[in-house]
Amino acid sequence: MAAAAGASQARYGRVVVVFAALVAGGAAGPLRLPPPEPLLASAEKSPDTTTPASETNPDGLRLLAARVRQAGGPIAAPTPVASTDSTAPLPGPGWTDPDSVNWADVPESERGPLRDRLQGLRGERGPLPGERLLERLRGELRAAGSGGRPHADALAPGSPPSAPAWPDPARLRDQLERVGKAGGDVGAWTKATLTHLSGVRQTAGPADGTAAYALILLGEDVDAGMELADRVPDPTLATEVRRAALAVARRVAVWRAAAAACTAPAGSPVGDVTAAFVTDPALTAAARLLDALEGFESAPAAAAAARVHAALDACGPASPSSAVARAVGDHYLAPNVRIAVHRGLLERLLPDATVDSGPMQDVVLGRQVRGTRRVEQSLGVRFVPDPDEIRVELLVDGVVTSKTVTESGPVAIHSRGTAEFTVRKPVTISADGLGFGRAVGTASNASRLADIQTDFDSLPVMGSLMRSIARNQHDDLRAEATREVNDKVIIRACREVDAQTEPKIREMAEQMAARAWRPLVSLGLEPTVAALETTADTATARIRLAGPRQLAAHTPRPRAPTDALLSVQVHESSVNNACERFGLAGRRLTVEALVRTICDRLGVPPRIPDDLPTDVEVAFVAEEPLRIDCRDGLVHVRMALEAIESNRRAWYDVVAHVAYRPVIAGQQVFLEREGPVRLSGAGQKGRMEIPLRTVFGKIFPKDRPVPLLPAALTGDRRFAGVQAVQAVAIDGWLALALAEPASAAAPTPAPTAAAPAPPAQRAIRR
Repeated sequence: MAAAAGASQARYGRVVVVFAALVAGGAAGPLRLPPPEPLLASAEKSPDTTTPASETNPDGLRLLAARVRQAGGPIAAPTPVASTDSTAPLPGPGWTDPDSVNWADVPESERGPLRDRLQGLRGERGPLPGERLLERLRGELRAAGSGGRPHADALAPGSPPSAPAWPDPARLRDQLERVGKAGGDVGAWTKATLTHLSGVRQTAGPADGTAAYALILLGEDVDAGMELADRVPDPTLATEVRRAALAVARRVAVWRAAAAACTAPAGSPVGDVTAAFVTDPALTAAARLLDALEGFESAPAAAAAARVHAALDACGPASPSSAVARAVGDHYLAPNVRIAVHRGLLERLLPDATVDSGPMQDVVLGRQVRGTRRVEQSLGVRFVPDPDEIRVELLVDGVVTSKTVTESGPVAIHSRGTAEFTVRKPVTISADGLGFGRAVGTASNASRLADIQTDFDSLPVMGSLMRSIARNQHDDLRAEATREVNDKVIIRACREVDAQTEPKIREMAEQMAARAWRPLVSLGLEPTVAALETTADTATARIRLAGPRQLAAHTPRPRAPTDALLSVQVHESSVNNACERFGLAGRRLTVEALVRTICDRLGVPPRIPDDLPTDVEVAFVAEEPLRIDCRDGLVHVRMALEAIESNRRAWYDVVAHVAYRPVIAGQQVFLEREGPVRLSGAGQKGRMEIPLRTVFGKIFPKDRPVPLLPAALTGDRRFAGVQAVQAVAIDGWLALALAEPASAAAPTPAPTAAAPAPPAQRAIRR
């Protein structure tokens, strides 16, 4: 097992290394569970992988879903179905693939019509259809007596303890209420969603058979919210509506799985169900898992992630709760780094066209050919669409012009020729690593007879006769000679491309492995390639950085501009997971030693500014001493210290908060400090803050914006004219993008403090 895992890790390492190498241009997952029936596709999955609603439970819930969607008429209480099938049918694939939606704005051509039932959200039409259906369903189930399952509040005194209830999604309620302040259709939608959310929580919990039916309505609110966002004219509000809808979606996905795992078979008394919760640790763990997830949603800290993993371990892969663990893996261990490279970017990185001239000597049709040739070559790239791999073809186009002499006995034939060839070299990046196909090519050749010389030219009749015979033979053999020349051109060009490209790409991959991949492995982040995809224009890799007991992304990422040459989205979980692995908790270090430690763990040369304080020593708290949050357009840095000491002063129990704003400046994106360093914690209350602020002012200098893109990229002449067009920090994500200047929607603002030249650096001597 360990050897297999190591081999898988190595293959994944090669995948990302090669992909990163293609971007640079020379300059196994944490949760492994057997796949049960598909529940709800994660934010990174294709809608095609989602089980259709009609296949979830063809004998029961398909009919129930049809009844729920009816506007009138009584709904008969259905008989509860088996536990593995008693989940609400999928509302549809439209909201299971957030990648299909541009979170900043939706072009008019992509906006779909709103469903007719969404118009019922307007107040003038009376009660919301969902509210009527839910209330009717509850009443009929309560009236069904022994034919249905009573609610927990209907149990007689002395009945078994009630099953665990649904957790309180406080963060989701706050998000919906904040969005609902916009009023209008948005306010009506949030009101309906909150009503249906309350309806789910009013059931007895995951073991209550009526919960599955209430989840139908809540799931349809997701679909309605995504469609409503397409109609909202304000792009910012539309983004908030979509994110709120998807926040509901991940609850529906996990809660549906919990309902499937916990609902008893048909006819089981509630007492038996609740007793099972008391005696079955796996089922109890499912309820604890839902509570832990809401704790993580409210405060996605390392301790909260550890609690989620502890509950996942208790579920166990062989228990009914394994489906819950699968849903958690889909929605809370999603890829937290995404890199997309446009074909135009790779074309900029390719070497310039080359020209080579020199003598030539060859044999064609058994005859010696000598002369001179001139070879012009240019490189291109072509993306081959593939949903599961990155497939690229390197294209080598060449033109060979030649002046040759072919001697055969007393006759010398002078020719001028032009040969054109194209060679394609396939390069594949897949889950198995880097692969090369054999170069293949095509060629065409055209030659023109320039002159014929014979040893008999001095003889009037004989010379003319010999030239005529030679010309006729040349014409007869031209087609055969052309085929042989084409074959030689193709063979030699393909052999040369194979010999030159493979070693160079492997060398680039090894360099990137040493700079990027191996440091991540040494940090224990278990980098895993979650998805690879190639379209005709873009190659995309999605990566998960999360070690044991850590979670990854759980919120929808910002959509990159469609014309971006390079786009990178990084979720805060990837950075925080790395910070946790730095080993700073509980340690006491000087500021210089702190920089050295972080640089060593990242595998970068340790260098610090000359003005960094050298007489300051910091002692970090034992739990989460450093945390990064991306929200509301800012990158927030929180540093919690047990002590900070200098030669003259000392402070204890200090928490520093620093906010940075992503700012575009031409080709570069800077993090520029926003406002002062905010101090909190018991150790600084009521004390003079000026000396302490001075210390933190040197650690987080305001006049030194932090560049986010490497100098090797922004300083490359091949990127002249490329501009940064996106710098967004929202909902846990930091998104950057580069594009051609014409793609920028508006002039890019410069930082309030102009980007200065890099300060003098001094190497840290070991």
